[in-house]
Amino acid sequence: MNFDLQPTLENDLIKIQPLKPTDFETLYAVANDPLLWEQHPNKDRYKREVFETFFKGAIESGGAFLVFNKQTNQVIGTSRFYGVDNNASSVTIGYTFVARNCWGKGYNKALKSLMINYAFQFVDNVLFHVGAVNVRSQKAVGNIGGKKIGEIEMQYYGEPTKLNFIYKINKMNWQEGKTTNMQRPNTDEYATFFKSYIDQTTGNNFFELFKQNTADTIEFFTNIPAQKYNYAYAENKWTIKEVLLHLIDAERVFAYRAFVGTRCDNEQILQPFDENNYVKNSHAHLRSLESLLEEFKVVRRASEMLFENITTEQSKFMAKGVSHPITPRAVGYIMIGHIQHHIKVLKERYL
Repeated sequence: MNFDLQPTLENDLIKIQPLKPTDFETLYAVANDPLLWEQHPNKDRYKREVFETFFKGAIESGGAFLVFNKQTNQVIGTSRFYGVDNNASSVTIGYTFVARNCWGKGYNKALKSLMINYAFQFVDNVLFHVGAVNVRSQKAVGNIGGKKIGEIEMQYYGEPTKLNFIYKINKMNWQEGKTTNMQRPNTDEYATFFKSYIDQTTGNNFFELFKQNTADTIEFFTNIPAQKYNYAYAENKWTIKEVLLHLIDAERVFAYRAFVGTRCDNEQILQPFDENNYVKNSHAHLRSLESLLEEFKVVRRASEMLFENITTEQSKFMAKGVSHPITPRAVGYIMIGHIQHHIKVLKERYL
């Protein structure tokens, strides 16, 4: 197996190149941030003397990278390959960190995808060691398909032993065909009516935006005082619970529209729906907020899984509509903006 542990690689967001001894000051400028290490098992790596040990281990590993933002050419972090096991046909990716101003913008996922795609040219399994207390990184690895398979006491180079969780991604389960980042739609992929919703969204990493939108929505409704649940700011306006149930209804309708496109269906003509009639017949006042939020989580996760398992070509298929065709990726961004629109109205007129 001719596995070069330090290739130079790049994708749309990230470029990586072999880490050199002369890179210390540049990388330490990123690492010198206490909040960067807040959930890490070794929380004092922001200290120069501690980071010197980390950096020495990185150089000696022979598999470490300097990570760049491809657009700005700024250094944003590091990662490395290590622990090649020919018998198990595996390699481990770890010791990764990226600057906090890159969090939630797809850089970490792009970095891992870049390294995983490269590794699977040589091995069948990629492993990750993640600190037992590092919940953020556990979620990040889980979001790209990593499955926890065990625990291990890790001896970091020159640092104390810490409990780590072992995650694995198998080559057979790594679907390179699925869309790792659904690009923003072009303006001809949706009716002009939906432009205001898409304009509510910022950024290009769909899955990060979608997950954050879900979390923000749950947090927002959870924090609304109970006495406000059945409040409407004017006659014939929806109550707060009716707004939430409308978001659930719309999620189902949008998901179906996206589904038709992902299946490349040329026969279905997508119809509009009368949201006011749906709300009128929803009986939202009989539901608890907890019940509504639970339903929201379920339908939202179903939508997310739909988008996670489509190819780039599927995401761009033009499904027929009564007034205008629409693509699944346009629907995905509309879903995010639609919720943001209603939360903005709630904040301005209800709370």
